This record gives sequence, C-alpha cells and structure tokens, in this order.
Amino acid sequence: MNYISGIICDLDGTLVESEELHLIAWNELVIRAGHQPPSPNWNDDCIGLPDTYAAAKTIGYFPEMGSADHVNAEKQVIYRELVAKKGRALAYPGLYDALARVRDAGIPLAVGTNSVLENTKAALEAAGLAEFFPVTVTLDQVERGKPAPDIYLEAARRLGVPPERCAVLEDSTAGLEAAHAAGCLVLGLTTTWPADKLVHADHIFSGTADALGWVLVQQEAARIPKMA
Repeated sequence: MNYISGIICDLDGTLVESEELHLIAWNELVIRAGHQPPSPNWNDDCIGLPDTYAAAKTIGYFPEMGSADHVNAEKQVIYRELVAKKGRALAYPGLYDALARVRDAGIPLAVGTNSVLENTKAALEAAGLAEFFPVTVTLDQVERGKPAPDIYLEAARRLGVPPERCAVLEDSTAGLEAAHAAGCLVLGLTTTWPADKLVHADHIFSGTADALGWVLVQQEAARIPKMA
C-alpha cells in the first residue's frame, strides 16, 4: 500500500449524520406542495447521488410541482433549515477528536461531496467541523458528480497529493465507485449500507472515527524503517 499523504472525506453519512435529513427534506417538500410521499422509502435509491436524480424522480410523481430545477432549489432550502436545527449533533460521535489527531499528524484533509457548496458549508459549520477542511470540492464545482471520479480527482489535485496516495472515506455505493475509479485507497463505512453492498471498498469500518484511526496507524507504520 502506498504511503497515505492525504485524506478525502465524503460529507453526508461520513462526516455528518445527514442522509436521513435529505430524505426528510424531499418528503417535506412534497407535503408542502399539498401531496403525500409515494411511500416511506420512495427516495432511498437516490442516497449518495446528485439531487438532480431525486428532483427528476419527484416531478415524475408530481409534475405539477414545476421544473426539476425549481423543486431542487426548494429542497435545498428545507435541507439547510433541518441542518441548522440539528447543529453539532450532526457530527458523528468521536469525530472531532479523530479529525484533530489527523490534523496534528500533518495529514491534509478535504471534503469531496455530491452536495452543493452552500449545503456543504451549512452542514460543516453547523456540525462544528469546518475548521478541519480547508479544501472542499462539491457537485457544482465539477463536470460530473459521483459515481464519476471527478470530485475525488479534483480534491486530490487541490490537496497537492496524487490520487493513489489519498485515502477516501465513503458510505455510499456511488461514492465508493467514484473513489475506486479515481485510483484512491477506498475506505468504506457501514453507516448507510451494510458491508456486503460496499463492493468497491478496500477496507470496511463501522464509522469514520475508526477509519481515521486506522489511517494514522498505517501512516505511523510506514514511517518506521523495516529491519533488514
């Protein structure tokens, strides 16, 4: 394994416990428009994908709600309301301390997400995590979102680290595919999907703090000269 010189983290389901908030926001949007969601889990297949997928699906059910761009924009407003309300509870347990250890070890950090920049900033600030991520690459900053590799390739470029020396932390199947296609070391998290769904992961962890701890151990081991 190559020496890990950078870490790129997905946002939703990796740094912040917000995947459910996206689903709630879509349901709330439908309800505010005077409709009922088709089923409790009608949008689960859009987890980890750009919101354009969910927007298209929404107007497929409810064409009278307007254009995909309109419903997408309205959903983002609702999502940010939910994020602000949840505040620091958004961050996964133990994450702040784990990120502080990574920063102290001198490993640069970035966020690479299918969320748009405004939502990403809102979530990181509400969770108290913005200070750890000087680099953020969002859906609206690249040509293609996940599962294409563009977001992770751009994040590695901004970190100044070759993709193959970046560890990517991901919970979604689309994100894992993107990180794999970018040539990164792929650390899958079972925060959203079970381990058997994370087929593109090189290693699997139960949470982000555990994955970050593992990276620190690997980096320290790589620094120690091997005995002849």
